[in-house]
Amino acid sequence: MTATLPRLSPRDRFVRERYLLRFSWAMQDYPKNRRIVRELRTELTATAAEVGMTRAVADLGHPRVLAEEYVAELGRRLPRWGTGAVWGALAASTLVWLSWAYAAGTLDTLAAMGGGTVEHTAFGATTTYTYTADTVSVGTVATWRLALVYLVVFLVPYLVGARVWRTWRRPERARDAVPA
Repeated sequence: MTATLPRLSPRDRFVRERYLLRFSWAMQDYPKNRRIVRELRTELTATAAEVGMTRAVADLGHPRVLAEEYVAELGRRLPRWGTGAVWGALAASTLVWLSWAYAAGTLDTLAAMGGGTVEHTAFGATTTYTYTADTVSVGTVATWRLALVYLVVFLVPYLVGARVWRTWRRPERARDAVPA
């Protein structure tokens, strides 16, 4: 027979979910992470009925410290694939924003010169900028070299942000080594 959990106020749900979000981010690559978060959610809800959500969360301590205790049980540091994905996405989106800024600047220059069309080639991709009384456009013919540039711009920060070298560390060395 399962006991029914108490209903929480919106504020208590917010406090609980904020804590669990921070905890799950720190535990992102821990095996069976979702199960642990689900169990922790149940325990927090039950404890909050007795002492209040603020106290229940405070008693657990900082979410990162709690997550580090779980990871320490594994005997090795884990790669952080989610963090790497964020780093890679930020790098690739920065490249996209820079190309948009360049396109805006080129179109502004064409407008200041009275209009016209210009073509630029970078990384094997030819981009045509057009500014006339009838048309304002930017068109790019992508190539494999441009795709390779975007792939490298994503992969390098992804691998560094994920700390991919932790994949090959043996557990017995990881305990003795300085954390990376």
